[in-house]
Amino acid sequence: MHFSIPDTQQLSDDSGKYTGYNLHLNGEYHCTLRYKQLHNFNEQLRKLYGSENVPLFPPKKLFPLSMVQIDERRAHLEKYMQSVAQSNLLRNCEVVVSFLQLAQQESYGEEIHDVSLDIYLMNNVQTTISVSSNDSYTVVLERVCNELCLPNTYTYYFALFLVSCSNDNHLSTTGTWTMI
Repeated sequence: MHFSIPDTQQLSDDSGKYTGYNLHLNGEYHCTLRYKQLHNFNEQLRKLYGSENVPLFPPKKLFPLSMVQIDERRAHLEKYMQSVAQSNLLRNCEVVVSFLQLAQQESYGEEIHDVSLDIYLMNNVQTTISVSSNDSYTVVLERVCNELCLPNTYTYYFALFLVSCSNDNHLSTTGTWTMI
């Protein structure tokens, strides 16, 4: 998992103007975040895992930032997110996964709703489960294994893969469903 923040944008809401940091995940746009969102995310990680286990976060500034300072902050936030992704302790924790999911949904203006997910097994058996559009990979995997009546102890020996259906109804993998 590789994070980058290649650019920023000036945005506004009811409380005024602010800088949005465009977060990319593995080279693709993922979401736009405010400094305040990232700061709160950092505070959550520090409370759960202790300051010694969380990367250094760029400090708050008292006065409005110049364009040069905004770019410096962007670079520091990028380094921070890269450090989170490289941490064995943090990269797959529920706080990180939930934060990234929620941020993506907010950026795209997605509403949370129930969806039907078709599951295809290696023996061509197909089943459908209902999940929420904001359910994490772990929740979906657990629900699939529960639907298949697998004991909980075996759940994490399995993985989910994304597949697409061609015009001739042939399924092919498009990649492993990652935790984000």
